[in-house]
Amino acid sequence: MTSIAAWDVLLEIIALLSAAFLLGLAARKLRQDAVVGYLVAGIALGPQLLGVVRSVDTVHMLAELGVALLLFAIGLEFSWKRLRDLGRTPVLGGAGQILLTLGVVLAMAKAAGLSLAAAVVVGAAVALSSTAVVVRILLDRTELDSLHGRNALGMLLMQDLAVVPLLVVISTVGGQRSGSEGATLLAGTLLRAVLLLGAFWVVIRWVIPRLFDLAAMRRDRDSSVVLAVAACLGGTWSAHALGLSPVLGAFASGMLMGDLHYADQIRADLAPLRAAFVALFFASIGMLAAVPVARDLLLVLLLGAGLILFKASLITAVILLLRQPLRVAIRTGVVLAQMSEFSFVLLEAGRRTRVLDESIYQSFLSSAVFTLLLTPYLIALGPRIAALGLFMRRRRPVRHAAAPAAAKPRAVIVVGYGPAGKAVVNALRERGIGFLVLELNPRTVSSQPRGFPIRLGDGTRHEILERVGVREAQALVVTLPDPQAAWLVVQQARHLAPELPIVARGRYHLHAHSLSDAGATVVVNEEVLVGAQLAGHILQVVSPPKAEEPPDKIE
Repeated sequence: MTSIAAWDVLLEIIALLSAAFLLGLAARKLRQDAVVGYLVAGIALGPQLLGVVRSVDTVHMLAELGVALLLFAIGLEFSWKRLRDLGRTPVLGGAGQILLTLGVVLAMAKAAGLSLAAAVVVGAAVALSSTAVVVRILLDRTELDSLHGRNALGMLLMQDLAVVPLLVVISTVGGQRSGSEGATLLAGTLLRAVLLLGAFWVVIRWVIPRLFDLAAMRRDRDSSVVLAVAACLGGTWSAHALGLSPVLGAFASGMLMGDLHYADQIRADLAPLRAAFVALFFASIGMLAAVPVARDLLLVLLLGAGLILFKASLITAVILLLRQPLRVAIRTGVVLAQMSEFSFVLLEAGRRTRVLDESIYQSFLSSAVFTLLLTPYLIALGPRIAALGLFMRRRRPVRHAAAPAAAKPRAVIVVGYGPAGKAVVNALRERGIGFLVLELNPRTVSSQPRGFPIRLGDGTRHEILERVGVREAQALVVTLPDPQAAWLVVQQARHLAPELPIVARGRYHLHAHSLSDAGATVVVNEEVLVGAQLAGHILQVVSPPKAEEPPDKIE
């Protein structure tokens, strides 16, 4: 790429991000998800409409970094242990949904006059749902840990695992490979995936923690962020180099790092960087769609609506077959009713092998973007759609996403585990009050006995405070000696939990008022306490003992 071309691409990226920001902000003002604004920005500035952005391939390559960072962060959220805890329903449901979708779409496509090869491409593209869109929206709505959220995540991971095998099947039916060659390629893909996971496990288990410890000992936060990005992109590149799905490499590396006590802090540090790239990704997806002319618009809308209804119904049926409640099944189906960003990859493979003609390719491509545009609204309407389904079965609608579990006793969050923090923890233990310690020093965290409630993280970051449950906490105690850090913790906590009792340590009298202004309920002024202690001790040293009064005379 020449110097002039590079600057041209940079200008296009600036224009795309600026439009994504403005339209995302407009979507938020209209109480819609920002993803809608990002997609519209891509459609408007792409080569199919205004033509402001012409370097679509370069922009899309950069945008894929956003997906890698997003999947890496999701992997940090779902460690290997937590992934196993998802249970069998997502795994069986994901595999069953893919096979059932392929079978039904094959039959429908053949009935519509498509060739077998074209039917396979369309079925494979329809079978996939968007991991990037769904997970982001569920995270924003704090529904990723709900029953339908867990189902959706597990099924999405199964779909992502199926991307490479589906590409092999498409190339086989497209005449580029024989059946035996396809089977051999699938076996090789599985072997490479196992080897890649083994290599990830060795590096992340033995190398990465030592590097993070080295950066943490020097209190070098920048190096920690650089190392996390390198691990994410390294996993992405390794998967791509071995012919596997790049996002699966990002997810796998994040998932294996999710068991490290650095996971929460890494996720918080990457959040700003990830946000910019994810916005670029969704805008680039919008650029792929051709804006249909008036006579084709109705066809695209009907096809998109039909795809949503078909996928939602099929996934609901699969979840019901796995003996889950109707309410959960319907919400899972609604969440996964759209097509995927990988659907574009499969459709492009079909066009490249000349299995799909241009009109069918563009129809499904535009319909896929339409389903993505509707996804935030569908997920928001999920509870009402589920209630309607229950009503149609003549059962009483259920308001909540899950049956209320027994309430856990709320804990006191203690930020900082120095001498002051230890004194607070000891007092809480004596009273039998639950607590959770948030500490930034990795050596302090790793030196605690197994089962001790301590987490590694920077309490000045609102992502970390959310992660440790500050909204549900009984109280917050800030024991940090650094006045600026203590002020930031109090400010972030008060923003997240307006009614939370906050007790903060004010090391200097000068900063006590600022802590109160930031939202601290009580500020313990360290200088006043030290002054009282010093006065008491000095009086004991310099004051003469009181003379004993003579005994009363006995008459």
